[in-house]
Amino acid sequence: MRFADLPETFRSLAERTGVPGAQLTLHRAGETVTVTCGRPALTGAATVGPRTMFPLGSVTKTFTATVAVQLVADGDAEFDAPLSEYLGELAGARSRALREVTLRQALSHTGGVISDFELDTDGPVSPRRYVQALLDRPDVWRPGTAFSYSNTGYVLAGHLVERLTGMDWWETVDSFVNAPLGLDVGRIGDPAPGLAVPHVPAAGGLTAVEPALPAGWEPAGGLAATSEALVRFALAHLDGKLVPAELAAAMREPVAAEPFGVADGWGLGWALYDSPDGPWYGHDGTLAGSSCSVRVHAPTRTAVALLANGSAGLDLWTRVAGEIGVGAYRPPRVEFTNPPDGREFLGDYYNDTTCFTVSRRGHGELGLSDGTGLDAVLRVGDCDLVQVLGMDEGTHVGRFLRAPGGEVAALQFSGRIARLRVAP
Repeated sequence: MRFADLPETFRSLAERTGVPGAQLTLHRAGETVTVTCGRPALTGAATVGPRTMFPLGSVTKTFTATVAVQLVADGDAEFDAPLSEYLGELAGARSRALREVTLRQALSHTGGVISDFELDTDGPVSPRRYVQALLDRPDVWRPGTAFSYSNTGYVLAGHLVERLTGMDWWETVDSFVNAPLGLDVGRIGDPAPGLAVPHVPAAGGLTAVEPALPAGWEPAGGLAATSEALVRFALAHLDGKLVPAELAAAMREPVAAEPFGVADGWGLGWALYDSPDGPWYGHDGTLAGSSCSVRVHAPTRTAVALLANGSAGLDLWTRVAGEIGVGAYRPPRVEFTNPPDGREFLGDYYNDTTCFTVSRRGHGELGLSDGTGLDAVLRVGDCDLVQVLGMDEGTHVGRFLRAPGGEVAALQFSGRIARLRVAP
């Protein structure tokens, strides 16, 4: 796509997907352009501009990872030392994963710790308090052996940052990342004027909601920024402005564990997406009613970031990425040459308090539910791959994992592992 065609194409796609407002920055061949459309709030008269900030959701993790790697560069931490060497409270945890998880594993979602632990509180929660509440929680998998997306792991990394710097997580990100680059980055707990308001579907259209993040999750999802700031941040990784070049490259190297269902590979804070011209690195993030996506192609120094304040933001990203030619993950095709009868897959699969139930339905089909409204059909194919049908977003692909003895041990779905019959 030519730069000259970008504004019209972007605004047409945004209108087609129905997001209230969006912001796109593309850097290619040494040139940067930012395009905006719509409104930061449907009830207001203001329009989205280049300085409008949007919630980043999980793209925040790339900032937390960057600060953690800076500490490694300074010799204050090691990638492969257990976090319990720096966070002594972890040594007494119930979970083997918490006792043994390393910084490399936490940043690459291979630590085996629970995914989405939420404290039952309405007040502010520091990473230190959050980690204290984790100590009696179960683990999910053996550290270093499989990918299971974990917000909890990034709160651990945020707590490590606080312990080693003596500053809170936000102060460290602001001092170590934002200030040196002059980035327009804030946090959703202290929104700047004009922060784009998330919008979710409601009867008759869309309704505005407050940016919502579980207590204590700031290192995993608490930032807000502009698309231009995200592009500058991503390019700074290529230029050695944030971490030394060899460590920046290490952040883009895939770990051995496959991030099945979400990406082609995963490094230390960055996901990897294949393309004919080599991998792109980046991250996606969502909060209720908002989305964020950033991608970078190192060989050509192409970078793109898209922010939107509607639930259809990821749909918009898929369309824009296709126009630009961005690498994308394509899950494996599920074949059904010799489908099993399904009996061995029945049961409850736990990731802490999250429970997926696989049950028998009429006509011999399997169902998948989680007690929060998920009610889908599960089709098991070859190689223990599964299709999940009937979700609002379409068809999803997952897989069952087996223990060394061959028995079914877990379900890997939506990037997370849930262990069979292990109650919290």
